[in-house]
Amino acid sequence: MPLERLNKVLAHQGHASRRDAEKLITAGRVKVNGVTVTALATKVDPAVDRVEVEAEALAQHSAALVWVMLNKPSGVVCTKADGEGPNVMGHLPEEAEWQALRPVGRLDKESRGLIFLSNDGVLSYAILDPDTHLEKEYEVEVAERLGESHLDKFRAGMIVDGKRTRPAPCHMVGENRFRVSLSEGRNRQIRRMTDKMGVTVKDLFRVRIGPVLLGDLPEGRWRRLTEEEVNGLRQAVKEKHPSASSGQGED
Repeated sequence: MPLERLNKVLAHQGHASRRDAEKLITAGRVKVNGVTVTALATKVDPAVDRVEVEAEALAQHSAALVWVMLNKPSGVVCTKADGEGPNVMGHLPEEAEWQALRPVGRLDKESRGLIFLSNDGVLSYAILDPDTHLEKEYEVEVAERLGESHLDKFRAGMIVDGKRTRPAPCHMVGENRFRVSLSEGRNRQIRRMTDKMGVTVKDLFRVRIGPVLLGDLPEGRWRRLTEEEVNGLRQAVKEKHPSASSGQGED
């Protein structure tokens, strides 16, 4: 297959954005066929050359971009690192082309629901860009009985770590269940907000990322995103943050 710039290969395999990949290269943290490279103009054949980032080998596969969704069970971590317990990669086929995918963002170990995995680093980073504000919707069950006064704090935002959270649309779906849509990616935000209100989360289930719904996908199962769903993500990124890359051009 034709040679590609090294930073593009790193981005397409989900390791970093192209800009961050350039930093990895110039810092001497990338090897090609066992040799450290620092030249940004380096080109490789991803189907033949062995590329390593800090001793982690990237799988050799075609440049085809793959997007899948997984209904993550509780107790599973969103990382490829060993030693942290069961991880999302254990729910994908063992073939190298599937294990080359990377989680797009995180979902707490104890939380459940929708997470994407992909080798499309450009669109992945556009989705995760803090300036994109792509909505993620969750269904939350708490131990206590809820009232509208609780939800009003989500709607108005509250101070967490010295900074006010963005307004979060939400509505009741039961005496102790509600749905909330977040447009920012703070660590464990829902749990930290409910803790401040004296409310204990029993279950947190992500049902939507941008325009893509989890639907009736069984827990622990995965499926490919349709072309329409991927295009919907690209369009949502453009609408939310027009300057963010949508994977159609240079990052």
